[in-house]
Amino acid sequence: MKKNWIAGTVVVGCLLLASSGQAQILSNLPGTGSGSGTNLGLGTDGADRTKGVGVTIGATAFDFDSMVALISNTTPASTLSGGIYSDSAGNPGTLLAAFAPVAIPENQTAAEISITTAAPYQLAAGTTYWFVLDGPDTTNNLMWESLNPNTAPTAGAGVTYVGYRFSSTGGSSWGSSSTYNGMTINATLVPVELQSFQVE
Repeated sequence: MKKNWIAGTVVVGCLLLASSGQAQILSNLPGTGSGSGTNLGLGTDGADRTKGVGVTIGATAFDFDSMVALISNTTPASTLSGGIYSDSAGNPGTLLAAFAPVAIPENQTAAEISITTAAPYQLAAGTTYWFVLDGPDTTNNLMWESLNPNTAPTAGAGVTYVGYRFSSTGGSSWGSSSTYNGMTINATLVPVELQSFQVE
């Protein structure tokens, strides 16, 4: 049978399988700070601490929007930093996208601090990521507070919560942690493109 191709394409609107919209893909906020948690950066005891929370993205990609963390600071003004890391055998691996540093004032009581990447970053489907927070390499008491009660994050649809990982060696070695620091990861679902077909 001879095929008669129609120039162009026919777009079928009902084949839009996913729509866009910002969502909390992982969160245990809102909540009450415990007054303790994880000292980020160089602590008063000389240990260089950093900590991350992990997620595995499901079948659909997301555009990262922001991470919100429950932060306090009882020492002079400090700086919150970190980034999105790849997964390396269940630990944060390679830095993929750095967070833009956020200044935290002296005597900051527990507050939800939003931190973003300097440039847009897409979280690919079927991939595990670590959202890692860090502090300065000068002695400080910048604190990523846990919640009271200690509350594990809940993952949104299409995302799996992996856990928290902690380092007291500046990221050279990691261990698991059951201290659930207060956080939210916001991201926007990447829509499936409208499919088009040639009509015979």
